[in-house]
Amino acid sequence: MSEFDSLEFTETEVAPVLAAEVSGECGLEPASIGPAISEAFDRLGQFLQEHALAPIGPPRAIYTAHGPTGMKFIVAIPITAPPATPIAHHPASIGPLAGTKALRFTHRGPYAGLMGTYGQITAFMKARGLMESEADWARYMPMWEEYLNDPDTTPPADLLTYIYLPAA
Repeated sequence: MSEFDSLEFTETEVAPVLAAEVSGECGLEPASIGPAISEAFDRLGQFLQEHALAPIGPPRAIYTAHGPTGMKFIVAIPITAPPATPIAHHPASIGPLAGTKALRFTHRGPYAGLMGTYGQITAFMKARGLMESEADWARYMPMWEEYLNDPDTTPPADLLTYIYLPAA
């Protein structure tokens, strides 16, 4: 029996998609991350409503930079088509999310448990020679989480999150 038996992992090809996006940044502590991402998703949801944009896939939190004082991220929701009229003066934007080969890990349960899953991923990557230390996470930026069900209507124990690391 391996220490990684409970870690769900696969290699996958992620297709490119058009998405609505909002950028954000926050500190590194979990008490800072959740509210910052939630606030960014609220702004993105308002943008989708204002411009009658139809989502076609699960929302993502894309982590673009991670340093000693904080992190930068983009929240994105794949959409069917760009808005019919140009968008002026809004913190949200429309753009492509590139396709890529990725390593996909599955987290089941509350978002508060994501740090434990990241710890398992780090150990898994080290065991396979894909990381030597925590600093090697920078090689996998941008990496992202994809939220497969709605935390407002899904019991925390049933939440499902995919964690993607671009294949190096």
